Amino acid sequence: MTNEQAANGEIKAVIVDLGDVLIRSGGSSARYETERRLGLESDEVYKAVYENPLWRDVHSGRISSAEFWANVGRQLGLSVEQSGEFHQVFTGSYRLDEEMIALIRYLRGEGYRTALLSNAPSDTGQLVDRMGIGDAFDVIVISGCEGVIKPDLAIYELTLERLGVAAEEAVFVDDSREYVAAARQVGIRAVRFRGLAPLRQWLRGLGLSVPDPVLSPLPDIQAIIFDWGGVLEALPGDAHIAKWEQRLTLESGALMRVFWGKVWRQLSTGAIAMKDYVAHIVEQLGFPDAEAGWRFLAEFYAGDRFYPQMANAVRGLQSRYQVALLSNASPNQASRVRESFGFDIDAEFDVYVNSALVGLRKPDPTIFELTLEQLGIAPQQAIFLDDLVHNVDAARELGIHTVQVVDPETSLAELEALLGHPV
Repeated sequence: MTNEQAANGEIKAVIVDLGDVLIRSGGSSARYETERRLGLESDEVYKAVYENPLWRDVHSGRISSAEFWANVGRQLGLSVEQSGEFHQVFTGSYRLDEEMIALIRYLRGEGYRTALLSNAPSDTGQLVDRMGIGDAFDVIVISGCEGVIKPDLAIYELTLERLGVAAEEAVFVDDSREYVAAARQVGIRAVRFRGLAPLRQWLRGLGLSVPDPVLSPLPDIQAIIFDWGGVLEALPGDAHIAKWEQRLTLESGALMRVFWGKVWRQLSTGAIAMKDYVAHIVEQLGFPDAEAGWRFLAEFYAGDRFYPQMANAVRGLQSRYQVALLSNASPNQASRVRESFGFDIDAEFDVYVNSALVGLRKPDPTIFELTLEQLGIAPQQAIFLDDLVHNVDAARELGIHTVQVVDPETSLAELEALLGHPV
């Protein structure tokens, strides 16, 4: 679809998901503290909640939320009292993305029909009411109330019917690749949510008028904290990943799970060595030996993915601010970057915090606190740049100013607006 076609009114409706789009909980300090106090690991919490065998039952309305969370507590080995506390803290940590809901209200005010389409329990309407966001939508479709869940095409068709629009007249925003792909099967233009900044760009590309954020210079900024992947080095995009999945005859999403699932999280907290991570890739992808695994990684990450604009910004900021690198990374990141791009992390940054070397990883608030401590500053004296919305959320919760990185040009312009001078 061209911009001209979109501008001529073919897009009439905007449909958005709820969890991890409008509300998120990834950076909650209270949740991390509760998990630690109850002796819970993040991976086991993730499995008990999001990979729970009763997940489909609660989201299709066959069981209640209370039954589901009681099961989660049993899987985690919690007492009834602890289970109730964990449930309360987990669901209470949901944070509404005020800027995102403001965008939905803006689009509705511009004449677009708006819908909330969520895989969620039947009592989710209470959460919507409590957060005061029901007025942003013409239509609310909750799977637990309808008895059908994404990616079943029927729930998309039901949403379109209630909106009174054809599939080609709607756009859909969801954090799940699978649900985005299903929407496209119906004929809806769909995008995976990675944060408001990239979403603005996508909507503008379709011809929708989307307002820019209002930015003013911040007082007393003393440090700029950079992420690495997606900020100074481009990460493999969806198209690149899909191409490799086809070459390896993998189902969609399989490579993401192999690369960046539980074993990657272990590597990025120093729990395993790089050779163990490669052994995992060899086993999962069926390569004959470790040498083949290393060759595959080299080919997968081949190409000039370094952002010199960002590197120049780091150097340009050093005369006025402290600069830090806070990265979820493998233990050998510094040597790999030096060999691949000729960029010396230890020399270019005043502070370098590598998750694998400190045993913590974003979005755990503790790793941000550690970085601030090494810089010797308060949260409000720092600006943090990261491409991942959950990491940005966690930094914001601590009071750190943030820029979600979309591309060097856009994000450096936002950084300049916050600093009040060219970078």
